[in-house]
Amino acid sequence: MSLARRLTAVSLAVSLAGLTSAGPLFAQSATSLSGRVLAANGADARSGVVVALVDTSAEKIFRSQPTDARGAFRVDAPNAGRYALVVEAPEGAFLASDGLVLAPGQNRPVSLALKPGKQGQEPAPTPAPASGSTSTSGGLPNWAKWVIAGGIVVGAAIVVDAVTSDDEASAF
Repeated sequence: MSLARRLTAVSLAVSLAGLTSAGPLFAQSATSLSGRVLAANGADARSGVVVALVDTSAEKIFRSQPTDARGAFRVDAPNAGRYALVVEAPEGAFLASDGLVLAPGQNRPVSLALKPGKQGQEPAPTPAPASGSTSTSGGLPNWAKWVIAGGIVVGAAIVVDAVTSDDEASAF
């Protein structure tokens, strides 16, 4: 293998390693979640409700202002990542999601409908269907999965080229 090919292979490997390890750097970007809290019928707005993002690993809670007459809320958090989503209504606090993954920046709005529980129980919030999901399977954003897949393909091509190269067949 010529020196130019080795340098190219090393620079590609270093570049791919840098791209694939950039995920934790992006995870430290500020994020926010907005949306609406609705009554059990899924249409009427609930005002005066507080929505909270709970970072269980850091034991921190980020709360919204009470929802307005339209049920609108916005919660800002310093870091993207996985949060528990809690709705604090006058009748109690309710866990809406235990594994909400937020990407850096503004995430797609969500709608939360407070639906009554079984007889004698307080209502439990249920996330209403959203136009798009902010979480992905495995907790990685799609672009990171593509970068990893590309790195695997390029790495495999480099290994195959090194193994099948005629220049260094005698070196093995």
